[in-house]
Amino acid sequence: MSIVACVKVYDGIVLGADSMTQISGPIEGQTQFVKAYSNARKLFRIGDLPVGVLTHGLGNIGTRSIESFLYEFSREVRKDSPVDSIAGQLLGFIRGHYEQQFGQLPIDQRPIIGFYLAGYSPGQPLATEREFILPRHDAPMIPRNDDDFGASWRGVGLPFRRLFFGVDPEIYDIMHANGVSPEVIERVREAARRLAAPVAFSGMPVQDAIGYCKFILETTINQALYEIGVPSCGGPLQLAIITPRGFQWISELVYSL
Repeated sequence: MSIVACVKVYDGIVLGADSMTQISGPIEGQTQFVKAYSNARKLFRIGDLPVGVLTHGLGNIGTRSIESFLYEFSREVRKDSPVDSIAGQLLGFIRGHYEQQFGQLPIDQRPIIGFYLAGYSPGQPLATEREFILPRHDAPMIPRNDDDFGASWRGVGLPFRRLFFGVDPEIYDIMHANGVSPEVIERVREAARRLAAPVAFSGMPVQDAIGYCKFILETTINQALYEIGVPSCGGPLQLAIITPRGFQWISELVYSL
């Protein structure tokens, strides 16, 4: 699993991810957790463009890592490509390899892999965001319009969702299972909107957006650290900012002793 996050403000966009990857394998006839490693790359720059991509879910397709696919893809992207076009090209590129590996499985048994792209198209003053999840999407989705600002997080989303929105979204399913009418559930859902944290993303400086992205990641990682079970995310943080001037690493995974 993973926690990846994107915080968009007027002057730039911040991308962040954890670094944990989990390996499962057959043990006594059942697929079980085997090992966790804490240095998996999940944040990448597309070529030398002001565009980044976050990955969550499956860490490999067959014997190749997602990292290797993204490096191969980046070598083929034109420098004048808009973000929307890059997202469509990446979906087509990844889907070909994904279908070759998992296409014979029923849809509900295929592993989940997600990509979240963000950056600046040529000549555009505001950042563009696109995302897709395989096998769910046939085209890139728009998580937020170019002239909107805010935060998104994917992967292990529940811990921060509870904090930001002030309510666990599963409560509505619990209410439904206990016979609460759809009308009452909808009224509760509407009333709960006022519990959401008020954050002025549009006027937030880029430096504070870095802090907010870090806040999302660390909140989720700390929850995973202390709850019972194998940690779903963790490891060093990966952070980068993208502005109209380009892509800048804040915290990059580097090889060392």
